Amino acid sequence: MEPAIAVAIGNRNLTKASQVLMGIVTGITADAHLHDLELKMLSTWLTANEEVASTWPGSAIARHLQDIMADGVVTEEERAHFLSELQRIIGADFAETGSVSPEVAGLPFDTSCKLEVRDSTLCFTGTFVYGTRAACEKITTAAGGICTSTLSRKVAYLVVGTHISPDWVSTSYGRKIQSAMDLQRQGHPIAILSEQRWLDAMRAI
Repeated sequence: MEPAIAVAIGNRNLTKASQVLMGIVTGITADAHLHDLELKMLSTWLTANEEVASTWPGSAIARHLQDIMADGVVTEEERAHFLSELQRIIGADFAETGSVSPEVAGLPFDTSCKLEVRDSTLCFTGTFVYGTRAACEKITTAAGGICTSTLSRKVAYLVVGTHISPDWVSTSYGRKIQSAMDLQRQGHPIAILSEQRWLDAMRAI
């Protein structure tokens, strides 16, 4: 089989498997409550489907699920937060497009720059699938990055959470994005990255 054909088939299979995952998530969130058996079933499915669990958004779901189940006890707060994240994921335009990495039109993401976390200053804005902003900053700091809540010329990367409204320009996090764009126009080499790009870089460390 030609390499290009094999890649195309692999991509189609991954998309189908990701759609199966979205179907599972839709099913277990239908009653607005995550039961322990449902969490265990989701964890088992992700373990058996490693390729999906290493690709967005399965990677974010798997990491979040692993974190809340690590101590063997899922608190109601953890359960409610995870439910909210799953509902947001299936509420994205995935259902309409079949895309495993939905983008909001007009977001000026840098897709070619390499993310060097160590000794770089990162600023996070928006709402993240991975977890709270504090959780994102924690693993970034552990990887040698420097986190700040204030956008300035010291910031090398602005990381934008996945849950972005189509009218992001009028939101509070939209103002940070616009400020970063202004810095770019002034010649400052700040990169605007999606949560997926940031998570991919974190996995590579």
